[in-house]
Amino acid sequence: MIRWMRKTRISRGKYIPAIAWSTEITEYVKKVKELSSIEVFIDLFGEGGTVRWIVDYEDLATLEKAQAQVRDDPEYWRKLEQAEGLFIDGSTYDVVMRKI
Repeated sequence: MIRWMRKTRISRGKYIPAIAWSTEITEYVKKVKELSSIEVFIDLFGEGGTVRWIVDYEDLATLEKAQAQVRDDPEYWRKLEQAEGLFIDGSTYDVVMRKI
């Protein structure tokens, strides 16, 4: 199993719209890209205002295929533009893990 996780931090004063957008983009990806396993989390401890998306894949090839589908979707990119200013620039990073 492969687990992909994206983490980002919410901009000051943008908590409510960032949470709303985070759940909206998650639901879009679930429905349109058939990634039913994607989940969105907010950290309760640690760095406040940290949002995480997590998806489990069978293998790296499946991850690559799913990311290509999302990357090639113009509507997905339009939705990303709606997040302008909601998150701290430079706070986003992705992690790919393999279950041992």
